[in-house]
Amino acid sequence: MTIDKKGFRYRLSNVLSWSALGGVAVGIIIGNGFGEFMTGVWLWLSVGVINYLMMGSLRLLPWRDIE
Repeated sequence: MTIDKKGFRYRLSNVLSWSALGGVAVGIIIGNGFGEFMTGVWLWLSVGVINYLMMGSLRLLPWRDIE
C-alpha cells in the first residue's frame, strides 16, 4: 500500500499523533498523580488506534514514518 505524503489523511495522522504525544507529556509534567498520567496514556493509545484504522499503521511515535 502506498501512502500519499501530501494527502489530507497523512497530515491528519501527523497532527493526531503529535497531539496525543503532547497529551502524555502534559499528563506527566502538569499532572501530579497517576490518574492524569493514565488519562494521557489512554489518549495516546486511542489516537494510535484511530491512526491504525485510518492509515494502517499504529504510529505511536510521531517521528516514525508510515510504511
